[in-house]
Amino acid sequence: MKLQSNSYLMSLLVFCSVALSQGETYLTELQTLDEYRVLNGEIEAVNKATVSAQTAGRVSKLNYDVDDYVSKNSILVEFTNDEQKSGLKQAEENAKAAKIAFEQAETDYVRVKDIYEKKLVAKSQLDQALSNRNALEAKAAAAEAAVLAAKKQYEYTVIRAPYDGIVTNRFVEQGESVSPGTPIMEGLSLDNLRVITYVPESIITKVRNNPHAIIQLNDGTEIVADKITIFPYANQATRTFKVRLDLAQTENTLFPGMSVKIKFKIDEKPAITIPESAIVTRSELIMAYVLSDNGEILPRQVKTGIKHDGKIEVISGISENEKVLINPLVK
Repeated sequence: MKLQSNSYLMSLLVFCSVALSQGETYLTELQTLDEYRVLNGEIEAVNKATVSAQTAGRVSKLNYDVDDYVSKNSILVEFTNDEQKSGLKQAEENAKAAKIAFEQAETDYVRVKDIYEKKLVAKSQLDQALSNRNALEAKAAAAEAAVLAAKKQYEYTVIRAPYDGIVTNRFVEQGESVSPGTPIMEGLSLDNLRVITYVPESIITKVRNNPHAIIQLNDGTEIVADKITIFPYANQATRTFKVRLDLAQTENTLFPGMSVKIKFKIDEKPAITIPESAIVTRSELIMAYVLSDNGEILPRQVKTGIKHDGKIEVISGISENEKVLINPLVK
Protein backbone atom coordinates (compact mmCIF):
# COMPACT_ATOMS: atom_id res chain seq x y z
CA MET A 1 0.00 0.00 0.00
CA LYS A 2 2.84 2.37 0.86
CA LEU A 3 4.53 1.54 -2.45
CA GLN A 4 1.36 2.39 -4.36
CA SER A 5 1.08 5.68 -2.44
CA ASN A 6 4.66 6.62 -3.30
CA SER A 7 4.12 5.68 -6.94
CA TYR A 8 0.99 7.83 -7.05
CA LEU A 9 2.91 10.75 -5.52
CA MET A 10 5.75 10.48 -8.05
CA SER A 11 3.31 10.16 -10.94
CA LEU A 12 1.47 13.25 -9.74
CA LEU A 13 4.69 15.21 -9.40
CA VAL A 14 5.77 14.25 -12.91
CA PHE A 15 2.36 15.06 -14.33
CA CYS A 16 2.32 18.47 -12.68
CA SER A 17 5.73 19.27 -14.14
CA VAL A 18 4.49 18.77 -17.69
CA ALA A 19 3.76 21.80 -19.87
CA LEU A 20 5.46 24.23 -17.47
CA SER A 21 7.57 27.02 -18.86
CA GLN A 22 10.00 29.29 -17.08
CA GLY A 23 8.42 32.52 -15.98
CA GLU A 24 9.04 34.88 -13.09
CA THR A 25 11.08 33.38 -10.29
CA TYR A 26 11.77 34.20 -6.67
CA LEU A 27 15.21 33.70 -5.10
CA THR A 28 14.84 32.28 -1.61
CA GLU A 29 16.79 33.71 1.27
CA LEU A 30 16.97 33.25 5.01
CA GLN A 31 14.84 35.77 6.89
CA THR A 32 13.92 36.48 10.49
CA LEU A 33 10.28 35.73 11.26
CA ASP A 34 8.19 36.24 14.35
CA GLU A 35 7.45 32.97 16.08
CA TYR A 36 3.91 32.63 17.39
CA ARG A 37 2.07 30.32 19.75
CA VAL A 38 -1.50 29.77 18.60
CA LEU A 39 -4.18 29.18 21.25
CA ASN A 40 -7.94 28.75 21.23
CA GLY A 41 -10.17 31.52 22.49
CA GLU A 42 -13.81 32.48 22.83
CA ILE A 43 -15.53 35.80 22.28
CA GLU A 44 -17.67 37.18 25.10
CA ALA A 45 -19.63 40.35 25.71
CA VAL A 46 -18.18 42.96 28.06
CA ASN A 47 -21.69 44.04 29.11
CA LYS A 48 -23.74 41.04 30.15
CA ALA A 49 -26.32 41.23 32.91
CA THR A 50 -29.37 39.65 34.48
CA VAL A 51 -32.05 42.14 35.52
CA SER A 52 -34.02 41.16 38.63
CA ALA A 53 -37.14 42.35 40.40
CA GLN A 54 -36.53 44.98 43.09
CA THR A 55 -40.10 45.01 44.40
CA ALA A 56 -42.91 42.52 44.87
CA GLY A 57 -45.64 42.29 42.27
CA ARG A 58 -47.15 40.34 39.41
CA VAL A 59 -45.92 40.45 35.81
CA SER A 60 -48.55 42.41 33.87
CA LYS A 61 -46.70 42.96 30.59
CA LEU A 62 -43.71 41.47 28.77
CA ASN A 63 -42.56 43.83 26.04
CA TYR A 64 -39.59 41.79 24.76
CA ASP A 65 -38.59 38.16 24.40
CA VAL A 66 -35.48 36.11 23.65
CA ASP A 67 -33.45 37.31 20.63
CA ASP A 68 -35.20 40.70 20.55
CA TYR A 69 -33.02 43.79 20.17
CA VAL A 70 -33.62 46.47 22.81
CA SER A 71 -32.43 50.05 23.14
CA LYS A 72 -31.11 51.52 26.36
CA ASN A 73 -33.91 52.49 28.81
CA SER A 74 -36.53 50.54 26.84
CA ILE A 75 -39.22 49.06 29.12
CA LEU A 76 -38.62 45.32 29.29
CA VAL A 77 -41.24 44.26 31.83
CA GLU A 78 -44.07 45.93 33.74
CA PHE A 79 -45.50 44.75 37.09
CA THR A 80 -48.85 45.47 38.70
CA ASN A 81 -48.39 48.66 40.74
CA ASP A 82 -51.58 49.18 42.79
CA GLU A 83 -49.81 48.57 46.09
CA GLN A 84 -46.83 50.76 45.19
CA LYS A 85 -49.07 53.53 43.87
CA SER A 86 -51.12 53.49 47.09
CA GLY A 87 -47.96 53.53 49.19
CA LEU A 88 -46.64 56.52 47.28
CA LYS A 89 -49.90 58.46 47.70
CA GLN A 90 -49.94 57.74 51.44
CA ALA A 91 -46.30 58.81 51.80
CA GLU A 92 -46.99 62.08 49.95
CA GLU A 93 -49.98 62.82 52.22
CA ASN A 94 -47.88 62.13 55.31
CA ALA A 95 -45.16 64.43 53.98
CA LYS A 96 -47.65 67.24 53.42
CA ALA A 97 -49.01 66.89 56.97
CA ALA A 98 -45.50 66.78 58.44
CA LYS A 99 -44.50 69.89 56.48
CA ILE A 100 -47.56 71.84 57.73
CA ALA A 101 -46.87 70.79 61.31
CA PHE A 102 -43.22 71.84 61.00
CA GLU A 103 -44.14 75.22 59.49
CA GLN A 104 -46.57 75.83 62.38
CA ALA A 105 -43.89 74.86 64.91
CA GLU A 106 -41.43 77.20 63.17
CA THR A 107 -43.95 80.07 63.46
CA ASP A 108 -44.59 79.29 67.16
CA TYR A 109 -40.86 79.22 67.89
CA VAL A 110 -40.27 82.59 66.23
CA ARG A 111 -43.19 84.08 68.17
CA VAL A 112 -41.99 82.70 71.54
CA LYS A 113 -38.45 83.87 70.78
CA ASP A 114 -39.66 87.44 70.18
CA ILE A 115 -41.61 87.38 73.44
CA TYR A 116 -38.66 85.90 75.33
CA GLU A 117 -36.39 88.68 74.07
CA LYS A 118 -38.85 91.12 75.65
CA LYS A 119 -38.49 89.12 78.88
CA LEU A 120 -42.21 88.28 78.96
CA VAL A 121 -41.83 84.46 79.07
CA ALA A 122 -39.52 82.06 80.85
CA LYS A 123 -36.49 80.43 79.19
CA SER A 124 -38.17 77.02 79.59
CA GLN A 125 -40.97 78.03 77.21
CA LEU A 126 -38.45 79.05 74.58
CA ASP A 127 -36.62 75.74 74.99
CA GLN A 128 -39.88 73.85 74.67
CA ALA A 129 -40.79 75.70 71.46
CA LEU A 130 -37.33 75.02 70.01
CA SER A 131 -37.48 71.35 70.95
CA ASN A 132 -40.91 70.97 69.35
CA ARG A 133 -39.73 72.77 66.21
CA ASN A 134 -36.64 70.53 65.86
CA ALA A 135 -38.68 67.35 66.40
CA LEU A 136 -41.19 68.28 63.74
CA GLU A 137 -38.40 69.28 61.36
CA ALA A 138 -36.89 65.83 61.73
CA LYS A 139 -40.32 64.25 61.23
CA ALA A 140 -40.85 66.27 58.03
CA ALA A 141 -37.43 65.20 56.73
CA ALA A 142 -38.27 61.56 57.49
CA ALA A 143 -41.58 61.94 55.66
CA GLU A 144 -39.79 63.32 52.59
CA ALA A 145 -37.38 60.38 52.69
CA ALA A 146 -40.37 58.03 52.85
CA VAL A 147 -41.75 59.69 49.71
CA LEU A 148 -38.47 59.08 47.87
CA ALA A 149 -38.49 55.42 48.99
CA ALA A 150 -42.10 55.01 47.87
CA LYS A 151 -41.27 56.58 44.50
CA LYS A 152 -38.44 54.11 44.09
CA GLN A 153 -40.77 51.20 44.82
CA TYR A 154 -43.21 52.58 42.26
CA GLU A 155 -40.42 52.99 39.67
CA TYR A 156 -39.29 49.42 40.34
CA THR A 157 -42.59 48.18 38.88
CA VAL A 158 -41.08 49.03 35.49
CA ILE A 159 -37.81 47.33 34.47
CA ARG A 160 -35.75 49.08 31.81
CA ALA A 161 -32.83 47.91 29.66
CA PRO A 162 -29.48 49.05 31.15
CA TYR A 163 -27.88 49.34 27.68
CA ASP A 164 -28.42 48.59 23.99
CA GLY A 165 -28.34 44.87 23.35
CA ILE A 166 -30.26 41.65 22.79
CA VAL A 167 -32.31 39.50 25.16
CA THR A 168 -30.67 36.11 25.64
CA ASN A 169 -32.98 34.60 28.27
CA ARG A 170 -36.34 35.20 29.93
CA PHE A 171 -37.13 33.69 33.34
CA VAL A 172 -40.76 34.76 34.00
CA GLU A 173 -44.17 34.43 32.37
CA GLN A 174 -46.98 36.97 32.19
CA GLY A 175 -49.15 36.80 35.31
CA GLU A 176 -46.37 35.27 37.42
CA SER A 177 -45.81 36.71 40.91
CA VAL A 178 -42.31 37.90 41.73
CA SER A 179 -40.47 39.08 44.81
CA PRO A 180 -37.32 41.19 45.21
CA GLY A 181 -34.36 39.32 43.74
CA THR A 182 -36.35 37.21 41.25
CA PRO A 183 -34.40 37.01 37.92
CA ILE A 184 -36.47 38.52 35.10
CA MET A 185 -34.38 38.70 31.91
CA GLU A 186 -30.81 38.20 30.80
CA GLY A 187 -29.15 40.13 28.00
CA LEU A 188 -25.90 41.31 26.54
CA SER A 189 -24.52 44.11 24.41
CA LEU A 190 -22.87 43.48 21.05
CA ASP A 191 -21.11 46.85 21.07
CA ASN A 192 -18.21 45.91 23.34
CA LEU A 193 -16.61 42.48 22.94
CA ARG A 194 -13.50 40.75 24.21
CA VAL A 195 -11.74 37.40 23.84
CA ILE A 196 -10.95 35.03 26.69
CA THR A 197 -8.13 32.50 26.39
CA TYR A 198 -5.86 30.51 28.69
CA VAL A 199 -2.08 30.74 28.30
CA PRO A 200 0.18 27.88 29.52
CA GLU A 201 2.54 28.81 32.31
CA SER A 202 5.47 27.76 30.09
CA ILE A 203 5.06 30.87 27.91
CA ILE A 204 3.29 33.31 30.25
CA THR A 205 6.50 35.23 30.97
CA LYS A 206 7.09 35.82 27.25
CA VAL A 207 3.50 37.01 26.85
CA ARG A 208 3.93 39.39 29.80
CA ASN A 209 7.14 40.79 28.35
CA ASN A 210 5.57 41.25 24.91
CA PRO A 211 1.82 41.89 25.40
CA HIS A 212 0.90 41.70 21.73
CA ALA A 213 -1.70 39.35 20.27
CA ILE A 214 -3.52 38.78 16.99
CA ILE A 215 -7.05 37.35 16.92
CA GLN A 216 -7.61 35.14 13.89
CA LEU A 217 -11.21 34.53 12.76
CA ASN A 218 -12.45 31.39 11.04
CA ASP A 219 -12.50 33.19 7.67
CA GLY A 220 -8.80 34.07 8.02
CA THR A 221 -9.36 37.70 9.01
CA GLU A 222 -6.90 38.96 11.62
CA ILE A 223 -7.61 41.59 14.27
CA VAL A 224 -4.98 43.08 16.56
CA ALA A 225 -6.02 43.05 20.22
CA ASP A 226 -6.70 46.52 21.56
CA LYS A 227 -5.58 45.70 25.11
CA ILE A 228 -4.32 42.61 26.93
CA THR A 229 -5.08 41.83 30.59
CA ILE A 230 -3.29 38.90 32.22
CA PHE A 231 -4.89 37.59 35.41
CA PRO A 232 -2.25 37.36 38.16
CA TYR A 233 -2.85 33.73 39.16
CA ALA A 234 -2.77 30.30 37.52
CA ASN A 235 -5.44 27.63 37.43
CA GLN A 236 -4.07 24.85 39.63
CA ALA A 237 -5.71 22.10 37.58
CA THR A 238 -4.65 23.25 34.09
CA ARG A 239 -1.55 25.32 34.95
CA THR A 240 -2.77 28.10 32.69
CA PHE A 241 -3.31 31.83 33.15
CA LYS A 242 -6.57 33.46 32.10
CA VAL A 243 -5.95 36.25 29.58
CA ARG A 244 -8.50 38.81 28.40
CA LEU A 245 -8.09 40.57 25.05
CA ASP A 246 -10.14 43.71 24.45
CA LEU A 247 -11.32 44.36 20.92
CA ALA A 248 -11.83 47.64 19.16
CA GLN A 249 -15.30 48.46 17.82
CA THR A 250 -16.47 45.79 15.36
CA GLU A 251 -19.11 45.99 12.65
CA ASN A 252 -21.35 43.03 13.55
CA THR A 253 -18.76 40.52 12.35
CA LEU A 254 -18.15 39.03 15.79
CA PHE A 255 -20.65 37.58 18.24
CA PRO A 256 -20.39 36.22 21.79
CA GLY A 257 -19.70 32.50 21.88
CA MET A 258 -17.71 32.40 18.64
CA SER A 259 -14.42 30.48 18.71
CA VAL A 260 -11.25 32.14 17.46
CA LYS A 261 -7.51 31.54 17.34
CA ILE A 262 -5.11 33.84 19.20
CA LYS A 263 -1.51 34.26 18.07
CA PHE A 264 0.97 35.35 20.73
CA LYS A 265 4.46 36.36 19.64
CA ILE A 266 6.88 34.46 21.82
CA ASP A 267 10.18 34.59 19.88
CA GLU A 268 11.93 35.17 16.55
CA LYS A 269 13.39 32.51 14.28
CA PRO A 270 15.31 32.21 10.98
CA ALA A 271 13.10 30.91 8.17
CA ILE A 272 12.66 30.71 4.41
CA THR A 273 9.54 32.22 2.87
CA ILE A 274 8.19 32.18 -0.67
CA PRO A 275 5.26 34.03 -2.26
CA GLU A 276 1.90 32.33 -1.67
CA SER A 277 1.39 32.41 -5.45
CA ALA A 278 4.27 29.93 -5.80
CA ILE A 279 2.34 27.24 -3.95
CA VAL A 280 0.35 24.62 -5.88
CA THR A 281 -2.12 22.43 -4.00
CA ARG A 282 -3.39 19.15 -5.35
CA SER A 283 -5.68 17.36 -2.91
CA GLU A 284 -3.50 16.81 0.18
CA LEU A 285 -0.30 17.50 -1.73
CA ILE A 286 1.43 20.88 -1.35
CA MET A 287 4.07 21.66 -3.99
CA ALA A 288 6.31 24.35 -5.39
CA TYR A 289 8.37 24.37 -8.61
CA VAL A 290 12.12 25.03 -8.47
CA LEU A 291 14.29 26.12 -11.39
CA SER A 292 17.53 24.13 -11.30
CA ASP A 293 20.95 25.48 -12.35
CA ASN A 294 20.64 23.70 -15.73
CA GLY A 295 17.25 25.30 -16.42
CA GLU A 296 15.16 22.27 -15.57
CA ILE A 297 11.86 22.85 -13.72
CA LEU A 298 11.48 20.41 -10.84
CA PRO A 299 8.43 19.89 -8.57
CA ARG A 300 9.07 19.83 -4.84
CA GLN A 301 6.75 18.66 -2.12
CA VAL A 302 6.91 21.23 0.67
CA LYS A 303 5.72 21.64 4.20
CA THR A 304 4.45 25.13 4.95
CA GLY A 305 4.05 27.20 8.09
CA ILE A 306 2.64 30.62 8.89
CA LYS A 307 1.54 33.23 6.35
CA HIS A 308 2.62 36.84 6.52
CA ASP A 309 2.26 39.74 4.07
CA GLY A 310 1.56 37.59 1.04
CA LYS A 311 4.33 35.11 1.78
CA ILE A 312 4.32 31.72 3.42
CA GLU A 313 6.95 30.00 5.52
CA VAL A 314 8.56 26.88 4.07
CA ILE A 315 9.47 24.46 6.84
CA SER A 316 10.94 21.81 4.54
CA GLY A 317 11.34 21.03 0.86
CA ILE A 318 13.16 24.18 -0.31
CA SER A 319 16.54 25.51 0.73
CA GLU A 320 18.19 28.92 0.73
CA ASN A 321 19.28 30.47 -2.62
CA GLU A 322 16.92 28.43 -4.80
CA LYS A 323 14.78 29.88 -7.58
CA VAL A 324 11.08 29.21 -7.15
CA LEU A 325 8.54 29.75 -9.92
CA ILE A 326 5.78 32.26 -9.22
CA ASN A 327 2.33 31.30 -10.60
CA PRO A 328 3.83 28.15 -12.16
CA LEU A 329 0.57 26.89 -13.69
CA VAL A 330 -0.41 30.21 -15.30
CA LYS A 331 0.39 30.19 -19.03
